[in-house]
Amino acid sequence: MGEQIVCSNCLSNADASQRSCPYCGQSFENTNPAGTLPVNTLLAGRYTIGRVLSLDGEGVLYAAVDNTVTRRVVIKEFVPVTICAARAHNGSVIPRQDRELMFKTTRMDFVDMYRTLVTLGRNDGLVQVLDLVEENNTAYAVKEPDEGITLMEYIAQREQPLNPDEALVLLRPVVYGVDAMHRMGLLHRGISPETVYISQSGAARLSGYATLGLRTADSELKSSVFDGFAAPEQYASAEFDGKYTDVYSLGALFYFAMTGKTPVPANLRKMNDTLVPAHALNPELPGYVSAALAHAMRIVPTERMQSAADFLAALTTPEQPEKPRWNLTTKQMQMIMAGAAAAVLVVVLLVWAVLASSNGGDSTDTSLSESESVSESESSSDSSESEPEQELFTIPNWVGKKFTDVASDTQNTDYVVFLSEHEFSREYAAGEIIRQSHQKGTRVPAGTVITLVVSDGAQTAVMPPVIGRPKEDVQAELKTLGIRYQMYPTANDGSFIEGTVARCDVQAGSVLEIETQSVILYIAEKPEKPESQSQSQPQSQPQSQSQSQSQSQSQSQSQSEAKSDSEPNPEPQPEPPTDSTSAPNAAA
Repeated sequence: MGEQIVCSNCLSNADASQRSCPYCGQSFENTNPAGTLPVNTLLAGRYTIGRVLSLDGEGVLYAAVDNTVTRRVVIKEFVPVTICAARAHNGSVIPRQDRELMFKTTRMDFVDMYRTLVTLGRNDGLVQVLDLVEENNTAYAVKEPDEGITLMEYIAQREQPLNPDEALVLLRPVVYGVDAMHRMGLLHRGISPETVYISQSGAARLSGYATLGLRTADSELKSSVFDGFAAPEQYASAEFDGKYTDVYSLGALFYFAMTGKTPVPANLRKMNDTLVPAHALNPELPGYVSAALAHAMRIVPTERMQSAADFLAALTTPEQPEKPRWNLTTKQMQMIMAGAAAAVLVVVLLVWAVLASSNGGDSTDTSLSESESVSESESSSDSSESEPEQELFTIPNWVGKKFTDVASDTQNTDYVVFLSEHEFSREYAAGEIIRQSHQKGTRVPAGTVITLVVSDGAQTAVMPPVIGRPKEDVQAELKTLGIRYQMYPTANDGSFIEGTVARCDVQAGSVLEIETQSVILYIAEKPEKPESQSQSQPQSQPQSQSQSQSQSQSQSQSQSEAKSDSEPNPEPQPEPPTDSTSAPNAAA
């Protein structure tokens, strides 16, 4: 038997040496472009490579099948065209001469990013990255397929933009997903209507992961930047990016969703900012929503909102109006300046007159006058040196309060600037402040930056369906979700395949607190063979009294065992283990 693959059409096991699938007739002939992996290549002994889906400056995207759990995936191969020369017969990628160091450096960026995304696990607003494989002198990222249609297609089919409530319901999980990436030290850099997918159920998930090189205009790779949604700093490799880079893209994404129009590209706005306010394109938008979008899309990074959470809070909380400013015309400014000049001239003339009159007195008076003048000058100098102390702000205790309430209170924002960080917490509800960078009672000058750590609530996960699934598959998914579990064997009457989950003490769809809850899985043992029925004695032969009693007792015992088997949860209910990934030896 040759190398075993999985048919991409019917998901049946097949021999890679065959010319077609023996079950559905799907041809195994290679149709992928030259320089890419052939169809039905077995990667890492686990993944069957399918057809090429797309190519970009970073590499090749393949349709594929995960043979171990028989499910469809997509695989991104790191093969940057600008620094790779060819592919060897064994599939290894060969970098260009004198570009080996650049290839290794950019490959390391690819590996680090996708390895962290694997660690991130499942998130409702993100397409999940499942695995990272290093093979063929390069790296492969395995992720879920992009299901549904893009947000660009979704808005086009609607033929009208979303209102604020619809946009928040649809895209809030995407914002949470970006915030989760930021907490892991990752930036997306490719948020756009072409990388957000809407499933048939109406759920939005963000895809389009890429390294810095692919999402920066002047990088070593053949870049791919989404005009209108990329931040200004993405158009020059010499500029630095940060969380604010993704905040700009989120603002542009909501701008598009709620107006139906693509924003002016950031590189053009730097020369002449002609971005039309969102409420001018959609009069139904509240003013504070339009202001939040404009704030997120400011050209200068330091003037933008600095986190995805801050952006989401601004979309849901009306901003406080700014203090009124004097708006004077040019003519009014000229009149004020002329009046000021005249006042200065009058003061100069008065001083000259006083000095002139004092010079007309005797020398004694002059000496006295000079002495008094020097004394007054010293007094004036002393008074100028003792300037009034700067007004200080006393930090109150914000712990336990809603961040949105604190950040919108002018009694705070008139004196200090808030930055927010986010953590999971069981002690504080989502949105409440866990701790603050400056303790209560500290006196600080106006303009001090205060960091507030905001709770995202308890870390939870949704229990997936597990009944009837192989225990290895269930173990892998529960580990990815962070759900702790125990496994115990259970008798099998033939209703389940050996090694599959026959029962679980938690229903699918239940929300579990990862830190405090665990689940118990009962794994079906090998089905017991039915006992052969003993030959019955001839009816003409009478049964003795002892035989009758023995048979009666046997029947009673059988009925008792049947009743016991029908009762739920016959196994003991042990306490959850401290190690979430460990199971008793009996279940191994």
